Amino acid sequence: MDTLDVMKKAESLGGEGRRKALEDVVINAREMGCDLKIGGGKAGGINLRYGAIGYAVLDINTEGQVKLYASAHPGKDAPDEYRDAVNDFIKTREELIPKSYPINTYGHLEDPIEDVGSRPVVEFAEHVISLIREHYYDPWRELHD
Repeated sequence: MDTLDVMKKAESLGGEGRRKALEDVVINAREMGCDLKIGGGKAGGINLRYGAIGYAVLDINTEGQVKLYASAHPGKDAPDEYRDAVNDFIKTREELIPKSYPINTYGHLEDPIEDVGSRPVVEFAEHVISLIREHYYDPWRELHD
């Protein structure tokens, strides 16, 4: 499965609104420097990752389910400040309603991407990328300058 296949399947399962919302998130994520990985599994989808080691930002599957990450580093717990900043951001966006709150590692949104809309999801990605830079890249640079 490639990106086009994911878009086609998303549209066949959820209509043009789902495809358009997913497409908008993908375009914006690429502009922010995210890598897109095609997710496997039954539903298939797109995983947005940032940086050299692929920090987790969010996933969206073809069924419209959005997974937000509060722990970006693969295999390591996020610092409390990072996780709190992610949850504080979610709390301020009425469209981003997780199935359980607060999220510790990751959480799924109640509504599918076409109901949430792409803008709040893109804003979440922008916020998480800034947190990744602040918590993972800036301290490394300070140590190596």
